[in-house]
Amino acid sequence: MKGFKKQELEEQGFMGRLFGSKPQQNAFAEINNILTDAKSAQELTQDAAGAIFKKWGCKFSDANMDQRSAIYRKVADNAFTYAMGKDDALLADRAHMAAILQMPDNLCRLADNGAKKSAYFARCHNIVTGEEKLDINAINELFGYDYEDGFDFRKQVFNDYFNGEFDRIAEAKRFTPEDEQRLRDMCARLDIPYEFKANIDNALTKYRYLWNAENAPLGNVKVDFPLEDGEKCHAAGQAYLCEVKTVAKEDNYYQLTRKLRIDETISFKGEHIEHPQIMEETAVITDSGYLFLTNLRVIYLSKKMAKQIRLDNLKTADLSTNIIYVHANEGESLSFKMQDDAAEVMFAILRRILAERAGNKK
Repeated sequence: MKGFKKQELEEQGFMGRLFGSKPQQNAFAEINNILTDAKSAQELTQDAAGAIFKKWGCKFSDANMDQRSAIYRKVADNAFTYAMGKDDALLADRAHMAAILQMPDNLCRLADNGAKKSAYFARCHNIVTGEEKLDINAINELFGYDYEDGFDFRKQVFNDYFNGEFDRIAEAKRFTPEDEQRLRDMCARLDIPYEFKANIDNALTKYRYLWNAENAPLGNVKVDFPLEDGEKCHAAGQAYLCEVKTVAKEDNYYQLTRKLRIDETISFKGEHIEHPQIMEETAVITDSGYLFLTNLRVIYLSKKMAKQIRLDNLKTADLSTNIIYVHANEGESLSFKMQDDAAEVMFAILRRILAERAGNKK
């Protein structure tokens, strides 16, 4: 039987031979060894067990209750782990072993509950790996569980499975329809709702949008301004028009790190410590409006202005954190600041539009 391993019998010591006492733990070791080779606990008959206990002078008492309980628990573990239905003979092994070991009912119930929890978790895990032959409804019926009884176990098993899946999804930064279907199927197999914490759900939504931007059919967004013949708007989003400027900033490294030293790099003006100036490029927001990506143009519209770069005149496009830069061969280049997720998605769509245009020209 699974769960049992062969044990060595103890030799009778000098004092034992002198006083005629025997190592009673050998009785439980022999029982263990018989069950190790048996397919069912019922192969150990009551008479055979009685003969073993008599041979080693073993009498049941509180002193050996832990050893008896350990053997019963292994039988219970085996029964609930491998039983295929309520009528499975493995479940009857428990009553048979309880009678042989003279186990109190309350300790049997305690061991059964522990065995159920351990086996339920293992069998739910086997559902994930595809090794389990029963579905979750049959397992619940076997264990006498309702939906709530095993919910926490099923949820934990799914979370363990999902953590591995999410690591792979996050590394690729893409959440494909196949990925989502696998997660939904696993939730159905474990009979739990398809739901995640807000931060996880937001991440999956972002990775889904990125996959859609690269693979789903490009959209045809309706706009309230005229498009050219054959022009389609594929994406639109709120954006801020930026202007890249070089600004002077105070180098306050020593003040920020509390490592202030007085030398030629700093001076005092009244009570204020003046640090040297450094020049730094930064994107300064100049207007708020909407960015549109069509198959012909990059368009920016607001209440104040309208700007565009035709894709035929587009030299390069770049993304830095949440700012999209589009550089024209002739005329002005434009910079658009968006929310981080929106910027990644819009840039992915822009790259796809450009790639498809390049492919069509070949």
